[in-house]
Amino acid sequence: MSARVLTLPLEASLAEAQAALATTPPGEVEWALPVGEGVLSTDLVIGTPAHALRLTGGPGVTLKLDGGTLEVTGLVTGLAGVAVVSVDAGLVLLGKRVEVSDVTVSATASGDCAALSVETPDGTVVIDALTVTQAKGEVATGLRLLATEARVTGLSVDGVKATVGEAFGVRAVCQRSQWADVSVRDVTGMETAVGLELAGFTRADLSGLTVSEVSGPNATGARVLVAREEGEGLSMVDVSVSGVAAFGVQWSIGLVAASVGALQVRGFTVQRVQGGFPMGVLALGGRSIEVAMGQVEDVTAGTRATGMRVLGGPSLEPVVVRDVEVSRVSAAPVPVSAEPAGSWSDWLTVALEALAASVVGPLTLPGFPIDADVVGLHVAAPLGGLEPVLDVGTPGEIAVEDCSLFVITGTALQLEGGLRTALVRRTEAWTSVHAGWLQAEQLLLAQLTWHRHAHGLRLGPGEVRAYDSLFTAIVGAPFVLAPDAELSASPALFAQGAAPPFLEVGPLPYRTPGAPEVPPVLLTGGLPPPETVDLRLVPDAAISRAAVPVPGEGPRDPAPFIGAWAPDEVPGCDVRDPQPRPWLAAPERPAPGALVDYRARDAQSLLAVMLERARTVMAPWEDRGPADFTTMLLEAVAAQLDSLAYQQERAVVEGFLEDARLRRSVEDHARGLDYAPDPGLSATVMLRFRLDPEALAALVKARLEELDLTVLPPGTTALEFLTGGGVLEIPAETLVANASTDEHSLVFVTESPLSYFPRLEAVTLAESVQPGDTGATLAGLYPELEPGRWLILYRGRGEAGHVVRVTSVALATDTTFVGWDPRRFAPEVFLSPGDSAPGPRATVLGNVVPAHHGLPVAPLPEGFEADSAEPFARSLAQWRALLSPVVDGSEAREFALPFHPVSVQASGYPLPGETSRRGTPQLQVSVEDDPWTRVDDLSVQGPGDEVFVLRATPTGGASLRWGDGVNGAALPPRETTLGLSLRVGLGTVANVGEGVLTRLLQVPLDPQRSASAGELLAQSMDDLRALVRVDNPLPAVGGRDAESLDAIRYRAPAGVSQPLSAVTVDDYVRMLQQMPEVAGASARAVDRDLRTVIRVTVLLRDEDTLDRDELLRRWTGVRSRLEEIRLLGVDVEALPPKWVPLDLDLEVDAAPYAQADQVRDAVVGAIAGDGGLLDPDRSGLNGDVQLADLYQAVLRVPGVTAVRVKRFRRLEPHAQERLEAGVIPIGPDEVATARGGYWPGSEGVLTVQVCGGLR
Repeated sequence: MSARVLTLPLEASLAEAQAALATTPPGEVEWALPVGEGVLSTDLVIGTPAHALRLTGGPGVTLKLDGGTLEVTGLVTGLAGVAVVSVDAGLVLLGKRVEVSDVTVSATASGDCAALSVETPDGTVVIDALTVTQAKGEVATGLRLLATEARVTGLSVDGVKATVGEAFGVRAVCQRSQWADVSVRDVTGMETAVGLELAGFTRADLSGLTVSEVSGPNATGARVLVAREEGEGLSMVDVSVSGVAAFGVQWSIGLVAASVGALQVRGFTVQRVQGGFPMGVLALGGRSIEVAMGQVEDVTAGTRATGMRVLGGPSLEPVVVRDVEVSRVSAAPVPVSAEPAGSWSDWLTVALEALAASVVGPLTLPGFPIDADVVGLHVAAPLGGLEPVLDVGTPGEIAVEDCSLFVITGTALQLEGGLRTALVRRTEAWTSVHAGWLQAEQLLLAQLTWHRHAHGLRLGPGEVRAYDSLFTAIVGAPFVLAPDAELSASPALFAQGAAPPFLEVGPLPYRTPGAPEVPPVLLTGGLPPPETVDLRLVPDAAISRAAVPVPGEGPRDPAPFIGAWAPDEVPGCDVRDPQPRPWLAAPERPAPGALVDYRARDAQSLLAVMLERARTVMAPWEDRGPADFTTMLLEAVAAQLDSLAYQQERAVVEGFLEDARLRRSVEDHARGLDYAPDPGLSATVMLRFRLDPEALAALVKARLEELDLTVLPPGTTALEFLTGGGVLEIPAETLVANASTDEHSLVFVTESPLSYFPRLEAVTLAESVQPGDTGATLAGLYPELEPGRWLILYRGRGEAGHVVRVTSVALATDTTFVGWDPRRFAPEVFLSPGDSAPGPRATVLGNVVPAHHGLPVAPLPEGFEADSAEPFARSLAQWRALLSPVVDGSEAREFALPFHPVSVQASGYPLPGETSRRGTPQLQVSVEDDPWTRVDDLSVQGPGDEVFVLRATPTGGASLRWGDGVNGAALPPRETTLGLSLRVGLGTVANVGEGVLTRLLQVPLDPQRSASAGELLAQSMDDLRALVRVDNPLPAVGGRDAESLDAIRYRAPAGVSQPLSAVTVDDYVRMLQQMPEVAGASARAVDRDLRTVIRVTVLLRDEDTLDRDELLRRWTGVRSRLEEIRLLGVDVEALPPKWVPLDLDLEVDAAPYAQADQVRDAVVGAIAGDGGLLDPDRSGLNGDVQLADLYQAVLRVPGVTAVRVKRFRRLEPHAQERLEAGVIPIGPDEVATARGGYWPGSEGVLTVQVCGGLR
C-alpha cells in the first residue's frame, strides 16, 4: 500500500496527488489529510477505478466544501476521521466498496442539499460512526445511500430542514442491508418529512432505531419497504418513534413496515403521533407476520385515527400480534359502526402488487384509503373463497395474544379473518366506544377482560367459541352474533346482568376497576383524564374456580384462569428484544486489479492492456523487443482475443432483429414471430413461336428431293408434309434467352408444351372486345382452339396487350367464340379491323406459352455433346461435378448451394393487378438417388421425414439444411452423395421489355410425344434457330427481388402487434370476416387423438348463387388465408356451412289498389331475395330466424296490410312447428335458407298466398 501526506492548500495538493495516481500501479492508496481546514471551491473528482483510495484524517482535520463538490471514486473508497463542512456543495463517495468511519458532516445549501451521498449500485457500503449534524436546503437529505449491500452502525442524523420541499433524515435503496444503533432527530419538511426511508429488495434488518421530532404536511417517522417475496423479508427490533406531527389535514404515521415476504417487528414504542389522519403503526406482509412486544400511545388529533394496523396478504403462513399495548387513540367524529372499512383490504392487494412489481427504488405505496375510522388495533388478513392458496393447503391462523387496548374513542379491536382461523387470547380492552368487531371462519375467544365500553363486541359470521372471559361495564349485550354466526362453545363466560350463556360476575373482581361508567367525553371523540386501573382479579376471587381448560393448550401451559391475567402476573409489556437476526457475513474487500479498458477490442488495444498489467505483476521483465518470446506470446494472445471480440460483437448484433445484419439472422428472427419473409419471384413472360417461311421451304425442298417428288401431295401443307400429318409440338422446358451475349444473360424456360398451328399466328377479331368482356368473337372457324390454350390480345409493338386463357370454345357458321377466366376480364377496348372507332387494331396471337426466368442446372442428358456453337452447353458440362457433391452426414447438417439465387416460380401468368403472387423454389434434392422433399420448417417434422429446408447463407447465397434425427431425418453418418437439380435466376432484373427474348437456346426432345415432330426438331441448334423464331410480344412481368432486410425488420413485429396470426378461435373468425369474399365464419377447437384441430365453418358471400368455378376460386382464397394466419404446428380445417331449408307458409292481405301478383313477388323478394330476411349474406351463420322479424319484413312491403303465418319450421321429416316458440334455432355452423342454391338440399319451401288486391 502506498501512502501520501497532503498539504495545504488542499485543492492544489489533491490535484497533484490525482495526477500522480494516474501513473501509480493498481493497488491500495492512502492519502492523509492535513491538520487544519482544507478548502475546496471547485468541483473535483479524485481516484481511479483501479485503485483502493482512502482519505484519512484525525483530530483537528476539517474538510470544507465551499461551493465545490468532491467526488471520490475507486475500487474501494474510504473516508475516516474527518469533519466535513459543506456550503452549497456536496460530498459523493463512489466505488465497488465504500467505507465510512468516524466522520462528521454538516451541510447547508441555497438549493437542494444532501449532506453525504454514497452510491455503489453494484457494490457494498460499510458505515461505522457517521454523524450528520445539519442538512439544510430547499430539499434536504441527511444521508443518501444506494448500494447492493449495506452495513450501517452508529449513524446519527440531526437537524434536517427543507425550506421548500421534502426532507429526509436517511433515504436508502439497498438490495440487502443491516442497520444498528441509528438515531434520527428533528426532521422538518415543507412537503413531506420522513425520518428514515429504506427500500430493500431481498432483506432488511434494523435494530436499535430511534426516530424523534418529525414534522411536515405529511410526516412519517420511519418507512421501511421490502419488495421481493422470495427474499428473507424484513426484521425490525428495538425501534422507538416519537413526536411525529403532520400539519393540516394530512397523514402522520409513526412507523411503516411493509414486506412482500416475511415481516417481523419486535420491541417497539411509538408515541405522540398527531395530524389530520394519524396512525401509530402500519405493518403489512405478504407471508408470515409477527408483531410483538410493542407499545403505541397518544395517537390523536384529526378526523380518523389508528393505533396499529396489521394487514396480511393471501398466504398459508400465520399472522401473530403478541404482547402489544395500544392506548389513548382519539379522533372526532366517533364512528357509528365498529365494522372496519373494506377499502383497506383492497388497498392491501394493490400495495403488495405494487411492491412486488418494483424493480428500482425508492419504493412507494399507493395512497391510503380515506374512510373515516377510529380503531385501536386493526388486524386484517382475510382469505376469500377464490384465493389460490386454498387449493394447496390450510391457511395460517391469526393470533392476537397478550395485548392491552386502553382508551379508544372508536373501536378497540377489529379483526378480519375471512376463511382463516383466528385466536384472541389473554387480551384486555378498557374504555372504548365500540368493544370490537371480530370475524373469522373459526373464532376462538379465550381469557379476555373487556371492561367499560359503550357497545359490545360484534362477532361473526363464522363459528365462535368463547372461554374463561370477563365482560363488565358494557352498555347492552357483551357481544352480539351476526346472522351467520354460531356460538358453538361458551363455558366460563362472566358478565354483569347478561342472559345465558353468561354467568353473573357479581361485584367487580378487579384490583383497581376505576369508574364504572364510560366517560361522556369519550363519546364525542375526546380523551378523558388519565386514570389508574388494574384489571387483574383480586386474590382468591370466587369466579377463578370456574375456569376451564382452553382447547389447544398443552401440558406446559399454566393452569386455567379467568380474564386476561394469570394470578400473580405482573402487567405490562416488555418492549426490548435482545436477539436481532444475525448480521450478514462481511464481504471480502475486492483485490485491486489491472486497469480494465472495456473499449479495448482490437489486437493493438488488447496488447497495450496486457503490457500495462505486466508492468505491475511482472516487474523483472524488461526486454520487450520483437524477438522476445513473451512479447510474441502476448501478441499471439492479443490476435486471438481480437478474433474472439469480433465474434462476440457479431453474436450480440445478430442476436436481435433490429440490429442483425445477415439475412439468415434476420429471417430466423422473423420466423420466430410467425412471419415468412418474401423470397422474391422469378419473372414471367409470354413467348410467341413462329416458323420461318424460307427455312421451312428449304426443308420441304430437301425432303421432296429425298422422296423423289416434285410437288407436295394434294391438300397437304408444308408443315403437315414435314410432320407426317402430325402436330408440331414445342416441348415444355424449352430454353429462350436474350439475343445479346455481351449483356447479362437472362434465360427463360417454357412452362408447358405448345401445339403449333400456323393459322393461330395472327387471328382476326370479328367484333371488338369491350372493357369487362370475358370472351371474344374471332373471324373464321378455329377447331384448333381448345380450353387451356393461352392467347394474347395484341395491338402492336409499344401498345399494351392482354393475356387470357381459354375456358370455352363455341364454333358458329363463320366465327368462333372463345371465353376465358372471368378474373381476366378485358381492361380496355381491343378494336376489330371493321370497327370505325379510332385507334390501333387488335389481333389474337395463339401460338404463345408462358415462360419463367431461371436457368436450369441439372445433369446433362445422355448423349448430349457440346460443340463450338454451344457455349451454354459447355458451361453446363463444366458444372456437372458441382451437382453431385459428397458430404459427411456425421458432421454436416448444412450444405451451401454452388449456384444462386434459386428461382422461385409461380405457375401460369399473373392476373391483372396481382402483385403479391407466391412461388415455389425450383430445387430438387436427392440423397443417394432417393428424392427428399423441401419444407418450410423442420420443427414440425418427424424423425423419419426425409425433408430439407432452404436457408440463406452469410454470403447472400442459399444452403440446404436437413434434420437431426428428431425433427426431420438426418443424413446417414458417413460420406453421402447428394443430387442437385435447380434453376437459377430471380428478381426484377428479368422484367425485360418486349422483343428482348429472341434467342432459342435449347429444345428438349421427347420422342414419346410426337415422333414426326421430334424428327423436325432434332436438328442442330443452328438449323433449328433458323427454322423456329421466338420473341416476347409483351414485356416480362412479376419479377420481384427478395424482401429487403429493412422491410423484414419493419413488418415482422407488426405481425404480432397487429395481430396477423390467429391464436384463439375468435382470431380465426375475425380475420376471415375481414375478407370481402366471406359473409360469415365460426370456429371451434376439436380434440383429435394426437393434437387439437381448429375447425372453421365459412360462409362465402353470395355462396348460394355462385357457379362452380367462382366458388372454387373463393374457397382457394379462404384456404390460402387460413394457411397464412395459422400458427406453426396448428392444424386447421375449413368446412362449408350446413344449409337449413325452411318450410314457410304465409297468407298476405293486399291493399285494394295493389296488384296481387306484384305483392306476392315483393313478399318473396323481402324474404328470399337478395338482401332479404333469409339472404344468407344477411342472416349468416348461427342466425336464428325470429317470427317477429318475418312479420316485420313482410309488413314493410308496399301494398301489404296484414300477414298470417301458417307454417314456421324446418323443412325436414317430423319437423317441430315453431309458431308458438316464435323462433327457429340455427346452429353455429348452419345457415337458414328459403331459396335454392349450389349445395344439394338447400332448397326451402316458401308459400305465399295473397288475398285481395287487383287481379
